[in-house]
Amino acid sequence: MFAALTYLDMFAIAWFALCYFGYDWAVQLGPLKDREGLVAAIQKRRVQWMLECARRDVRIMDSQLLMNLSSGNAFFASTSVLVLGALTAMLGAADNVKQRLEQLPYVVDVPLVVWEFKILFLMALVIRAFFKFAWAFRLTHYLGTMLGAMPPWEATTAVQCEKHAIKTAQLASIAATHSNDGLRTIYFAIAGLGWFLHSVVFIVGCGWVLAIVYRREYASRALMAIKEEDAEHVG
Repeated sequence: MFAALTYLDMFAIAWFALCYFGYDWAVQLGPLKDREGLVAAIQKRRVQWMLECARRDVRIMDSQLLMNLSSGNAFFASTSVLVLGALTAMLGAADNVKQRLEQLPYVVDVPLVVWEFKILFLMALVIRAFFKFAWAFRLTHYLGTMLGAMPPWEATTAVQCEKHAIKTAQLASIAATHSNDGLRTIYFAIAGLGWFLHSVVFIVGCGWVLAIVYRREYASRALMAIKEEDAEHVG
């Protein structure tokens, strides 16, 4: 299988790995580690949310918000399973699909084994996304348990309640991190569809996705609206 790959295919795989794993490294350990992005800004709002929740006597609204978060992760997890099933069917009929797609202009003619490798590549990404969304979905259930276990706000329990609220916000951040990783994986899987047309399309698609992810995280209007120092200026 690997012997059938061209040098351009190998470069496309290396470029994908650099964009996909390199971005994660840059955010967690690299040059973007100390730069406040959308994830860090929204985490401050989660802490603020949980502290306000701790002071409320009735927390029905907070439970509804958690249900919405849980349903979103469940939707993406179930969608990933459907896409995985479609890719499995495509793998079973790879020869037929290959012949039909290669009738289109500008579609490169490749050996069947390379075509199957590309399908397996997409399947691996979708499987990774599924596990990310499924774990985020489960964490939101734990988050609901933490919310239900939050003690009522009283003068004698204020410190305990505040600590519990901060831990709940930390758990919400972990769930959101896995959900964001799943979404980013889906983004790159969409770029991987271009590989069926040409390796250059896949390379350009990975760079395009990387630029979108970076812009939304560090240069978006959503970040300006969420950041504490700029929120008061947003109309």
